[in-house]
Amino acid sequence: MQNRRLLSIAAVGLLLVAGVWLWNYNQENTRVRNSLESGYQRALFSMVDHVQNLNTLLAKGQVIQDSGQGVLTLASAWHEAESARSSLGQMPLGRFNLTSVQKYLAQVGDYSYSLARKLSRGETLTDKEQETLATLSQETDKLNRDLQTMIGSIKSKPTWGTKGVTVGVKGQPVAPAGSIADGLGKVDGRLKDEVPSITYDGPFSEHVEDIKPRAVSGGNITIERAGMIAEDFANKLGTKEKQTYRVTSARRVSGNIPAYSLIMKAEGDSRRPDITVDVSQTGGHVIHMLNPYQPGEATLDIGTAVQKAEEFCRAAGYDNMITTGSLRHPKNLMVTQVWQQGDTVAYPDFVKVTVALDTGEITAFDARGYLTAHRRRDLPKPKFTAEDAHDKAAARLTVDRIRSAIIPMSDASERFVWEVKGRANDQTFLIYYNAETGDEEKVLQVIESPDGTYTM
Repeated sequence: MQNRRLLSIAAVGLLLVAGVWLWNYNQENTRVRNSLESGYQRALFSMVDHVQNLNTLLAKGQVIQDSGQGVLTLASAWHEAESARSSLGQMPLGRFNLTSVQKYLAQVGDYSYSLARKLSRGETLTDKEQETLATLSQETDKLNRDLQTMIGSIKSKPTWGTKGVTVGVKGQPVAPAGSIADGLGKVDGRLKDEVPSITYDGPFSEHVEDIKPRAVSGGNITIERAGMIAEDFANKLGTKEKQTYRVTSARRVSGNIPAYSLIMKAEGDSRRPDITVDVSQTGGHVIHMLNPYQPGEATLDIGTAVQKAEEFCRAAGYDNMITTGSLRHPKNLMVTQVWQQGDTVAYPDFVKVTVALDTGEITAFDARGYLTAHRRRDLPKPKFTAEDAHDKAAARLTVDRIRSAIIPMSDASERFVWEVKGRANDQTFLIYYNAETGDEEKVLQVIESPDGTYTM
């Protein structure tokens, strides 16, 4: 009898312990889901705000006559467009094709930046440039109104459209009607069909995007092989819990580099967001990766985050790379890595790695620049020497460093140059001299801030 009573007490105790554990587990799951949902909603409303600001700035840009105000306005437009792109990438919509929205925001930002630089050199905008700016302003106004209508239809909280997805034409996923994915998908379709091609001096121009990728080589691979490549890549991301990712769905996508787009889930952890990896159908090269993990409070400094990006690049098979810049987006750091041919920095051959500033895991990877431009160049012997470059630059600034480089030009050609880094009036500049003719090809200002290092 005594033993039976003890067993009953023990059973009740175990049930209580199990109940408490289950309650804590459910509470933790709820907290994580709420945290993710809160991050997704912030990204959505942030994107809408940035597009609204962009719309206002482009409208102002058409009527401003003072060059100083023009530089400030158009540079701000570039920042708003990039911020809108970043916010879009933080939403749980990786399985849906929103390429046209991303591309449009990239083109608007890049075009605004190119005009700001032109005005900063004391030049004036041509009639054609003014006309293109007016067109972008009109299209951005349409985009703003589309997004405002979509936001206005939300009753309580957004329905993302990640559940109840059906398969449409050519295997493309179709989001439920009325969802955020459905609304943005319609916007994407309108931009694709209605917005005219934009040709200008910049990396997102139509004539530049049509260049055949030079580093995409090898035979065609199967979708199963692409899945293996994607899993191997995703399992190098350095997640805190060291998750193993497995492919759950895959589809073919067209584009400048035809690819397989693969969705992956973490084994045994439903709280982790799905990861998307695009692998080229030719050669099996990883083109792009998006890990929509929402970082917590930033604990890593920029130096440590840069080191994480460099380690990831090496693990992913990118050798002879150096860091040339970084830019902080609230809780992530985007690091640019560039290939070196011997001692020469090949700026067109770049990858971008984004690092979460809490855990150090990789949240995005983009190798489109590298895959488009990378190859070994036949470099000429410089007629204009490093000493010549030093002497020419020394009249204008205090020279800190000289190195050879390959830089991209606005018409998609390249130049072999000397990169002179120096200081003038407590500011840092990069001057690029043609290594054959001695002509000054470019001048960039190096911006060093708590948010990273970049050039303008």
